[in-house]
Amino acid sequence: MMKYTMKIFLIACVMATLLSTTIDAKEYIVEDHAQKSTYVDGQREGMTWWYNDKGKIKSKVNFHKDKENGIYTSYYDNGKVKLTVKYVMGQKHDIQKIYYDNGQLGSQVRYNMGRREGVMTEWDAEGFKSSEVFYKHNYKVGLKKYFDHDGNVIMTQEFKMDRNPVMVKMLKDKRKETLIDLSKYGLLPENTPEKERFR
Repeated sequence: MMKYTMKIFLIACVMATLLSTTIDAKEYIVEDHAQKSTYVDGQREGMTWWYNDKGKIKSKVNFHKDKENGIYTSYYDNGKVKLTVKYVMGQKHDIQKIYYDNGQLGSQVRYNMGRREGVMTEWDAEGFKSSEVFYKHNYKVGLKKYFDHDGNVIMTQEFKMDRNPVMVKMLKDKRKETLIDLSKYGLLPENTPEKERFR
């Protein structure tokens, strides 16, 4: 009976040692001058902080299973908030706000699981609304309006699937300009049809 009890005791001690070693091996912290992160089973888990070269917090976000999950905040060197946005399993989700280093709100747009959706508004460093544009499925669509300090529309720009139609036309025209006239270099006779001369 004594030998049996002793064996059970030894097995229990070995199991307890193995379990405590295994638990410690699964979770560890990486900390240096640039960041502090907790890892569980090789994946980031919990808060991660990144530091600037002065040792102040540059940005922070919570992780779950190696993906951003929670409020991400980044800071200017003066300590003021630069950007805030919520993440859900690695995707921006909710309102993203970007600030100037004086604390003034610079832009605001809503994200839906990584895609911009709805109106994006931008302000200048003094707080005057400077522009707004609508996003659908992460693309600018419709008119982007630019405003003066009195709130009057001073310019508009049309977008379709994030592309300005005027710019698309200009790029197509530029492509024509990059074609080489082979007759200029004596590679084809000058009376060769244009379709064959330009490449």
